[in-house]
Amino acid sequence: MTETKKKGIVPRGKSLKIFLWKIAQGITAPTILVVYLLVLVPHARLFRHKEPRIVWGGTPIINIKYGAMADRLYGYDSDTLVFTQASINQVDDYTFVFDRFLQERNFGRGLVWQAFMGLVSPYYLFFRAVWNYDIFRFYFDGGFLTYTALAALEPWMLHMAGKKIIVVPYGGDARLETETRRHPVNFCMDCRPEIRECHEGQIRRRVNRLCKQADIVLGCADLVDVLPRYDGLWLYPTDLSQWQPVPARVLPRPVRVVHAPNHRKYKGTQHIIRAVHELRAEGYHVELVLVEKMLTADAKKVYESCDIIADQFIGGAYAQFAMEGMALGKPVMCYLREDLFDVHPEWKECPIVNTSPYNIKEKLRELITDDKLRLELGQRGPAYVRKWHSLEAIGKQDDLMYRRLWKV
Repeated sequence: MTETKKKGIVPRGKSLKIFLWKIAQGITAPTILVVYLLVLVPHARLFRHKEPRIVWGGTPIINIKYGAMADRLYGYDSDTLVFTQASINQVDDYTFVFDRFLQERNFGRGLVWQAFMGLVSPYYLFFRAVWNYDIFRFYFDGGFLTYTALAALEPWMLHMAGKKIIVVPYGGDARLETETRRHPVNFCMDCRPEIRECHEGQIRRRVNRLCKQADIVLGCADLVDVLPRYDGLWLYPTDLSQWQPVPARVLPRPVRVVHAPNHRKYKGTQHIIRAVHELRAEGYHVELVLVEKMLTADAKKVYESCDIIADQFIGGAYAQFAMEGMALGKPVMCYLREDLFDVHPEWKECPIVNTSPYNIKEKLRELITDDKLRLELGQRGPAYVRKWHSLEAIGKQDDLMYRRLWKV
């Protein structure tokens, strides 16, 4: 569950607001359901597209942008619909952003108006998506109706209209604390009680329900063993046209390490800070640059200027930042869980330096002192990302999936 998605949809504050919100939801939901069954379901059944149109939403995670781009390479109409987006995003990252839709039309900003739009926005996006698209790609925090009284019925409603559903996890939408803590290095190890955000019962119920209701369930990264069912893996796509290799920096000078944590406690940030501090105390010429809350274009310039990319050290799998680092031709440090190598056969070719909190200082020292190793690992990165994570590679995989799914 993400704050970005909740912003402007679910009221915050006193329990009275939540109570009134639920009352309003209960009143509007039956009417919405009747209109949907009488209008949208017949329309969708009568005007079924020969070639499926794809919609990604409504959680605004950048992967859906690249997923839609990969679809378009193979001739699909594929769009992203989200409620809002983070300030670090570019204007064109998503096809339709509800917040921006309102702002561009100078709609009111009063509390009553905001409450009203927060109430109707999920239904607006849902109706818009059902009218125009055939295959719905969600994360496990749900689709467009997640924060409405009809949330549990959304998969059923989509199937009534002949739609297909593909679900994939991104992280906190499916991660279960009890399962996570079984691993000696895990996302929970740096969480203090006062910042704990887990709602395992709620997440488990939603994961179990969507695994039963979705047409296809895909695992992703380290999120495979928390799913009661998965039909395959979805590898993160990335747009390599934006991440071309850059020449390695000429040393000697301080070796520059870049770490870009969106949430420090989930990246093992304290471990890379400690390792760099200790190595500097030992006389090694190394500097650490933390990239936080920075626009992608500005962050990219920092990445290009570095010698080593430090991704995450507790999660067990790599994601977007590591892929961008490899595409730039940089050596990448990241923790990869040993038990996942059988699930991810592509990792056997991966040039990432497998780094945990327990060996981070030694791995970093090796990269700092071995110029040839940095160069060799960096040179292997672009080819690896092109083979396994390019828009062409992921688009081809998804094209085969769509063809099978739409014939059913």
